[in-house]
Amino acid sequence: MKQQMSSRERFLTALHRGQPDRVPWLEGYIHQSLADRIVGRRTILPQGWCISPDVYDILCLDAIVYDFLPPIFATMERHGDVLQVKEPLLKSKDDLKALKEFLPDPDKPEFYTSASELLAFARQRDLAAIAAVRLGVSNTYNSMGYDNFCYALYDDPEFILESMEIYGEWCIKVITHVNEMGFDAIWISEDIAFKWGPMFSPEQFRKYMLPHEKKVADYIALPKIYHTDGNPLLLLPDLLTLNINALANLEHGAVDIFKVKEEYGNKICLIGNIDLHYTLPEGTPEETVLETKEKIERVGKGGGYIIASSNGLTEYCKVENILALNGAILRYGWY
Repeated sequence: MKQQMSSRERFLTALHRGQPDRVPWLEGYIHQSLADRIVGRRTILPQGWCISPDVYDILCLDAIVYDFLPPIFATMERHGDVLQVKEPLLKSKDDLKALKEFLPDPDKPEFYTSASELLAFARQRDLAAIAAVRLGVSNTYNSMGYDNFCYALYDDPEFILESMEIYGEWCIKVITHVNEMGFDAIWISEDIAFKWGPMFSPEQFRKYMLPHEKKVADYIALPKIYHTDGNPLLLLPDLLTLNINALANLEHGAVDIFKVKEEYGNKICLIGNIDLHYTLPEGTPEETVLETKEKIERVGKGGGYIIASSNGLTEYCKVENILALNGAILRYGWY
C-alpha cells in the first residue's frame, strides 16, 4: 500500500507539477471573523500570521502563510477585517525621502520573531510554510493612488521607477533573510490585473514593471508563487520569465481555469479558482461540493493543481460551504 504523503510533501509535489497523493489545499488568508465562526469561538491570530492556528484543528489545509508585505505609504482605515487605503501619501518626488523613513528596518532580528514561531508551528504540523512578499509594484500604485499613478505613467514615469526602487530594495532585504529561515516557498503578492484584463498595457508592463519585478524576484532562492487578482493571462508569458512555479489565485469568472490547464498545465502549477463571488458566499454546500469535485477532476488531473478559493476566504463566506469544501477535498481529492 502506498504510504501517504505529509501535508508539506503533498504541497511541494504539486508545486513542482507532480502528482501528490491528494490535491493540497492552500488559502493565502482566512479573515479572522470567518475563522471565529469556523472554530466556534474567538480565535488567536499572531502578528503576521495570515491564518489562525486554531483553524488547523478543523480544516485540512496543507500550508500556512506569513505576511512580509511592506506597508503602504498611506493613511489607512479598517472596514471589518479589511484594511483599506484612505489617503495616499506618495504624491510627488518630494515624498520619496519620507517613504524611505516610513518603512520599518528589515534587518532587525525582532522583525522575524513571529515568523520564526510560525515556522515552528508549521514543522510541528508538517505543513508547508509560505512567506508572502511583494516586489514593489502594487505598493507603489497604492501609495500614490490610482489616479496619480496613471498620470505619472505618462507624465513622470521616473517617479514610479524611483518609488518601485525604494520598495524593491526593502523587499530584497526581507527576501534575503527569508531565504535562510526555512520557508518552503515564497508567495509574491502583486495585483496587476482587473477582472477584464491587466491594469497596464503589455507595453507599459514590459517597459516599467517587468524589469523591476525580475530584478527583485531574482533574489528569491525558493519556489515562487505569483498571486494576482483578476485576469492576468495576457501577461502570463511575461510572468513566466520570472521563473515562477505557480500562478494564484485564478479568479473564477475572470479566468477559465480549464483552458489555462490545457495551455499552461505542463509549464506551471495552478492555484485557486473556487468561486468566491457566488459559490462560497451565497451557494449551498451541495453546489460547493460539485464545484470542488469538478476542479479536482479536471484541473487536478495529472497533478500541478493546488485547490483554493479565488482570493483567500473572506468574512462573507458561509461556514457550511467552507466545511463542504473541506469535506469534498477529503472525499474526492485522493489520487
